[in-house]
Amino acid sequence: MTVIALLLGYLIGSVPTAAFLAHRKGIDLRTEGSGNPGTKNALGTGGPILAAAVLVVEAAKGYGAVWVGSALGDDIGAVAAGIGAVAGNVYNVWYRFEGGKGLGISLGVLAGLWPVVLPVILVVIVLGALLTRSAGLAAIAAMAGLIVSAIVWPIQNWSTFGWASTGPQLLVLAVAMTAIMVWKHWRDSPLNPAWRSARKTSV
Repeated sequence: MTVIALLLGYLIGSVPTAAFLAHRKGIDLRTEGSGNPGTKNALGTGGPILAAAVLVVEAAKGYGAVWVGSALGDDIGAVAAGIGAVAGNVYNVWYRFEGGKGLGISLGVLAGLWPVVLPVILVVIVLGALLTRSAGLAAIAAMAGLIVSAIVWPIQNWSTFGWASTGPQLLVLAVAMTAIMVWKHWRDSPLNPAWRSARKTSV
């Protein structure tokens, strides 16, 4: 059942809802702006209403995937489906395995599996963005914060208040989500020499 939950999570995560919402406004997120079918590009090309709609729907997909996984295989199935959903969003089969960056759907996954860690991650993202002026660096900092939290949580014996209930599950979730998302955020951050070079050229 764990494998089935993972695959179903992947299929749910890969549903191109962001592109559909943008298309209704006459916007093609794949060709306009940064070309990324996510919330940030929706904000730049379609404004705050479209961006909010994309974020809410992506988060709902993540939560829905976790719910389906829990129905199939309890907490292990929920974790597997959550990881699958993030993978489906980032490496989307309908886009030749080039999808979004995974942050929006990750919020929904965490809301189902580990809701009490969400405020920590959101604070890290906001502070990271304010301090570095880089969404990519802020996302990487949030992933690091998620892994640290996965180590600290079971040591302190804190409850997750979600479907993920053990230390190993939290660590697998945090490491898997980071492994899936980190490359795309590194690619679009000052840590990438090619990104820095492109910025200098465009100035």
